[in-house]
Amino acid sequence: MCSYASFISIDCGLPRETGYLDDTTKLPYVPDAGFIDAGTNRNISPEYKAGKSWGNVRSFPDGVRNCYTLRSLVAGLKYLIRAKFMHGNYDGLNMWPIFDIHIDVNYWQTVTIEYGDKPEIAEIITVISSDSVQVCLINTGSGTPFISSLEVRPLKNKLYPQSGKSQALVLAFRANVGSDESIRYPDDPHDRIWVEWSARPEWLPISTTNKVHNNVTDFFEVPSAVMQTGI
Repeated sequence: MCSYASFISIDCGLPRETGYLDDTTKLPYVPDAGFIDAGTNRNISPEYKAGKSWGNVRSFPDGVRNCYTLRSLVAGLKYLIRAKFMHGNYDGLNMWPIFDIHIDVNYWQTVTIEYGDKPEIAEIITVISSDSVQVCLINTGSGTPFISSLEVRPLKNKLYPQSGKSQALVLAFRANVGSDESIRYPDDPHDRIWVEWSARPEWLPISTTNKVHNNVTDFFEVPSAVMQTGI
């Protein structure tokens, strides 16, 4: 199991020099000043604030390509990299941008902001070829790129075998089905986010308080807390 000591958790646009512990996960978050030398720190509008890591952003009004450099990684190791975005009308314009993000020079995905209070999460599982990697925000001419937080989690190389040196996996959706609670660290030691997906009227929810283990070769290591509910 990878220790949380090897996690990288960055609060982008945090205006101070010291970090903090996240209220939910108790993981330490640090300011982003040591990872990038471009962009502007901005606070989101007060009516949108929803937790420490959503209180501010770093925006990039200048330049087409602005990159965070993540160092002290292990070449050849598989990583989960997650970028979070909540606009919060930080610029007072009520205009929601569309922009791209890249891993090094490779396209990751397009980020489409639809509402000021709706968080957007981009997540990729990829093998790192060197001891550092860049996460880059690309201005495509449809508004100013910005970012709320950036998280890096090492994974065992046996996990997610569809992701290797020649291809990566980009998250579509990950759900905690049959539950009204989301799951992440420490219930998931890899700090994946399992979004709550409660039962519809036509569904039959099932649950157990017993620990649920996979007794066969497990390439995904779904945590017991997620496996305890279903439909």
